Amino acid sequence: PSRARAQSPLDLEQLQRATVQITQVFTNAIGQTVISCIGSGTLVSADGLILTNAHVALPIAGCRSDRIVVALTVRIGEAPVPKYYAEVLAVNTGWDLAVLQVTRTLDDRPVNREALLLPFVELGDSDEVRLDQTVEFVGYAVPERDPTASSTARVVRGTISGFTAEARVGERAWLKTRAALPGSMSGGGAYDTQGRLIGIPTVEPATSGLLSSAAENCRRIQDSNGDGRVDENDLCVPISGFINALRPSRLARGLILAAQLQITPFSQQALPEQQPLSLEEIGQNVVGAPQFRRLFFATGVDLAGNPTRVIQRAPAGINTLYLFFDYANMRDGIIYELRVLRDGVLDPTFSLAPATWSGGRNGLWYIGSTAQVYPNGAYEFILFIEGVRVASARITVGGGPTTEPEFSNILFGVQDLNFELVNTGNVLPVSNVINAEFVYSNMIDGTPWRQVWYYENLRISEVNDIWSGGSNGKRLIAASAPVENPLQPGRYRLELYIEDRLAATSDFIMAGGQVDLSTEVFTDLTFASELNNGAPGGVIGVTFPNTITDLYAIFNWRDIAFGTPFTWRWTVDNNPLFEVTQPWTNPTTGTGAWLRLRPNRLLPEGSYKLELLIGGVVKASATARVGIGQLPIRLFVRAEGVLVQGQIVDAETNEGIAGVTVIFLKPLFDVADFTWQMSEVYDIAFTDLNGRFALSRLLERGESYSVIVKAQGYLPITTDGFRILRDEVGPIELRLELNRD
Repeated sequence: PSRARAQSPLDLEQLQRATVQITQVFTNAIGQTVISCIGSGTLVSADGLILTNAHVALPIAGCRSDRIVVALTVRIGEAPVPKYYAEVLAVNTGWDLAVLQVTRTLDDRPVNREALLLPFVELGDSDEVRLDQTVEFVGYAVPERDPTASSTARVVRGTISGFTAEARVGERAWLKTRAALPGSMSGGGAYDTQGRLIGIPTVEPATSGLLSSAAENCRRIQDSNGDGRVDENDLCVPISGFINALRPSRLARGLILAAQLQITPFSQQALPEQQPLSLEEIGQNVVGAPQFRRLFFATGVDLAGNPTRVIQRAPAGINTLYLFFDYANMRDGIIYELRVLRDGVLDPTFSLAPATWSGGRNGLWYIGSTAQVYPNGAYEFILFIEGVRVASARITVGGGPTTEPEFSNILFGVQDLNFELVNTGNVLPVSNVINAEFVYSNMIDGTPWRQVWYYENLRISEVNDIWSGGSNGKRLIAASAPVENPLQPGRYRLELYIEDRLAATSDFIMAGGQVDLSTEVFTDLTFASELNNGAPGGVIGVTFPNTITDLYAIFNWRDIAFGTPFTWRWTVDNNPLFEVTQPWTNPTTGTGAWLRLRPNRLLPEGSYKLELLIGGVVKASATARVGIGQLPIRLFVRAEGVLVQGQIVDAETNEGIAGVTVIFLKPLFDVADFTWQMSEVYDIAFTDLNGRFALSRLLERGESYSVIVKAQGYLPITTDGFRILRDEVGPIELRLELNRD
C-alpha cells in the first residue's frame, strides 16, 4: 500500500467523528418515542465519556426525558446514527456543563466500557487562548442550503474576538467569537490548531421554561401525538439563537475528572429550596420578584469580586470595563442575558447571549469584557431575565483620561500596634469596629463627600463631611457600634460619594474572630473514613488506606451569619474536582459540620485537598492522602499519536469500495494469533460510499500493528509490522487496492 504524510496535524474528520448528537427522548402514552431536546456533545475518552451543556442533557424545563440517545457520525457528511443510551455522571448547572457516560446499546444491552474504542479528543489549555486566534468549531447543524434536511457534523472556522468576565468564574468566564454558529451546535467543541478542545459553544434558549407563562421559542420536528401530521398540537422542541460565546475547557476539567473517578460530593448543609416564579413578576417591584438594580460601571475587580474604581465615563482606548449590579430573588437555572448597544446598534462582541444564572438568590454580580478595545461611542448595557428587559445603564467611551476627583481601591482589615491597616481580604473578624482604607486622587479641599454603611442591605450609618485631606493619597476611616448594641456577623457594604456621585463601593463580611492580625472562621479541620452520630470514626487523620469507601471532612466554625456565601472546593493531586458556593444554613457558631466524597466503589488513590472559603477568601484548608497519594496514571491518557486514514479501491476500476472492514490489532497480536475477539482489536473502521475510512483511535508512535482488510467479493489483505515511527507527524494517508476473488 502507498503511504503519505499530510501537512497539518489538525484532522477535521477526526474531530467530527468525536462529536456526537445528543437527543433527549421519552415514550408517550401511545408507546411512541418522542424527541424533546437536541444538542451536540464531544467524546473526551475512548470508553464513552461525553462533554456537553447541562441544558442539552438534563430533563429540565421543556426537555421532558426518560432517556438520552447518543448518535455518532459513521460517514462524514451524512446524518449521525443513533448508537447508545447515556447517563449523566457530573453536572454544573451554573456553568451549563455536564459529563455523560455511554451505558447501554439501543437494544438495552449494557456496554462494557473497557471494550469501547470510540474516537475522542484531548482537552487543551483555554487559559493559553489568544485574541484573534483561529479556532475550529464542530457541532451538529442542518445544511444551510436545505433547512429541512437532517443535521450533520459541521465544521465552522472562526476566531476568538474577546473574553467576558463574570463573577465567581473570573476574567475568562467566556471566550467570545464572531463566527456564525447555529444554536444546535451548543454543547459541541471549539479546537485550537492542534485539535485540542479549548471551549464548549454555549447558548440557552431565551427562556428556561422554568416559568409558568414563558413564551414558546421552539420548533416542531415530528408527529408526537400520532395523528399523522406535524402541527401546533405536537411537541415543540426548544431552540436557541446563534452562539457567540464558549465556556472555557478549564471549567470542564473537574467535571470530567469526577466522572472518571466516579466520585460524588455531599454537604451536610442542604441547599435552600427554590421557590416557584412567574413571568409576570420578573423585573417588577413586588416582594419576591427577580430583580437587577443599582447598576454602575468599574474599570477593575479586586480578588473578592468588588469594583476597584467606579466610573461614569471611560477614556478612549479602554479595553477593560465591568458592569456591576445587585441581584435579588434570583434562582440558579434562570436565563439571563446582556445586550450591549453602541450608538443604538447591537454589538455582539461585548454582549452575552442567553446564559444560565449561577449566583444564587441575592448578592453583587459583575459581567465585563477584557482584552478587546471598546470603540468610541455611546453605550447602553441592557439586562434581561427570561427574555424580559429588567434594567439598563449607559456610559460614553471617548476622550482623554479623567481629571475629576476620585476614590478607589477600598480595603478592609484590622489595625496593628502602629495603627496601620492589615488587609484581611474583605472578611473582618466580628468586633465593634470596622476599619477601612481607600485611595483618593484629584481631590479638592472643601468638596462635600460622604460615607454610607449598610448591614444586610439596610442603611445603618451615614457620615457627611467636607474634604480636607489634600489632592492625592490614602485615607483611613472607621465605623463603630456601642457595646450595648454590637455589630453582628453578616454582610456589610460601604459606599463612598463625592458630592452626590458614587465614587467607590465595596462589600465585606464579618465572620469569625481575630487571631493575631487575621480572621479565624473555621477550626479543627480533619478527615475521617466514617461519621458516627456526628463524630469522626473509622480511620481519622490525614493518611488513609486505599480501601475506604467514604472520605469525610469535619470542622468547627464561629460567628457565621445565616445566608453568608460559603464555598467549598475539592482538588485531587492539584487537579480541580468540585467547587460549590452555597448560603450558610447552620447555626451561627457550632461544631461538627461535614463534607463528604463518596466513590462508586473505593475512593481512588490520590491527595485530596479541601479548601473552605467565606466571601471568596480561603479561611481553612487541609489535605488527606489516600493510598500512595497519587492518582492512577491511566486516568491521564491523552489523545496523542498518529491518525491513520485513507481510501480502499477496486484494483481494476480504481473506484472506491464501500463497506470494507479495516482492523488494526493490538501490538501484542499478530494476524496468525487473531481469533476474532474484540479484546484483541485496537481499532476497527469501515469505508464510506467513496471507499474512505479513518481510524477513531490514534496509533502510538514507536509501536507496530497488524492489519486486516476484508470486503465481501474481494481477496483480503493482511500484514504484520505496520510500524509508526517515533518522529511521525501524521496523519498517515493509505491507499489500498483490493482484487476480486
